[in-house]
Amino acid sequence: MTILSLFFLASCRVAFIPNYNATISKNIETTAKQVDKFYLTMLEKTTEENGGRNYDKFTEEYVEIEVEINFILNQNKVRPLNKNSTRICEITLELWQKYKKEHKTDNTLSNGLIRLNRKSFSDLFYAMQVAEEGKKIAANPPQ
Repeated sequence: MTILSLFFLASCRVAFIPNYNATISKNIETTAKQVDKFYLTMLEKTTEENGGRNYDKFTEEYVEIEVEINFILNQNKVRPLNKNSTRICEITLELWQKYKKEHKTDNTLSNGLIRLNRKSFSDLFYAMQVAEEGKKIAANPPQ
């Protein structure tokens, strides 16, 4: 009986993380590309001179990207056992809103800030993707 109980316990697997979600993974990828394009376009096609980086020239993109980040956040919030992924999304949204507010207040962005903002978001979206891919690995661990 003891051996049977040990075998049963060894074969049980308790999941404390949600399953991998390919749709969320794709949404993260798409939004990461959108943010990267936003900053690269600003860096390569505009300058601070003559108001080329005035906030009002980028309002629509800020709104579109914030909507996408909110969407990813809400997708993560409704999944049980998804506290870490949800927190990464919350941090990403908070940072997006902070950088947007700074751009609006200063009404311009320097090349250095654009590069820094781009790197910050690259790291956050990478963390989101790693978290999602980790769920896939947890469900199907390598043998």
